[in-house]
Amino acid sequence: MENNNKPKRILITGATGGMGRECALLAADRGYDLLLADLSHDKLEELASDCARNGASVGHQVLDITEPSHKAQLVDALNSSPHLDGIIHTVGISPQMADWQKIFDVDLVQTVDLLEQTRPLMNEAACAVCIASSSGYMCPDDDEIEELLAEPGAADFSERLQLLATKKPQLENSGLAYSYAKKALSQYVARHARKWGQEQKRLVSLSPGLIDTAQGQREYKAAKSINTLKSHVTLGRLGEAREIATTALFLLSRDAAYITGCDILVDGGLIGSLTGGRKRQP
Repeated sequence: MENNNKPKRILITGATGGMGRECALLAADRGYDLLLADLSHDKLEELASDCARNGASVGHQVLDITEPSHKAQLVDALNSSPHLDGIIHTVGISPQMADWQKIFDVDLVQTVDLLEQTRPLMNEAACAVCIASSSGYMCPDDDEIEELLAEPGAADFSERLQLLATKKPQLENSGLAYSYAKKALSQYVARHARKWGQEQKRLVSLSPGLIDTAQGQREYKAAKSINTLKSHVTLGRLGEAREIATTALFLLSRDAAYITGCDILVDGGLIGSLTGGRKRQP
């Protein structure tokens, strides 16, 4: 008997990374049809082969989110086949991977652009899950910064960001840039969910805490405050990428049909412990 609770076809971006790979393998195991997108053709082929062993129909597309031609090719691929029932967007770069400008571009500007380009290609009742970060709950509130970051699609966004950084040099710190970009992504979800809802589509962000992935370990080794942060994880351990995958797939499912326009923390209690429950959503 067909399981009507699961989406039929989903796109996973950043599919060969730690979280993306777990999302892909778990989705394939549950019988979803997949389109996988990431930077490396060879890694995509290997992952697609692993997913197909479980009987899933798997396609893959090379995607550098900063290349307009790559996004156009992805849209063409989506147009040539049945529309999507879900997106798990895991593409992102963290502080040790790039400078502050690149982080804002990939984690916010290009992410929002991709979501808006793929939204018309999603079926009714479809859902997009965007991987944000618990670090978005940790950056200082700043109305001027947040007002600018609320318009990542503006033609003069980069110029305005550069100008604001001369006034607020903390933006040039890659760690803070990452936190503000992820906070802005969660705020984009909250602001734009109504527009998606008018098309009977859902939009959610998911904020992982300290997760045991290769990218995460790279950041933890460089972070001076990592031991303090670890001490605030109430479960006393790092999270696993599969725990992010199970949550993301739940959010795509019909069981989550009334969840939209919000951020879901999967952080082992980190933010609640740090703030005593007083910190509002990013």
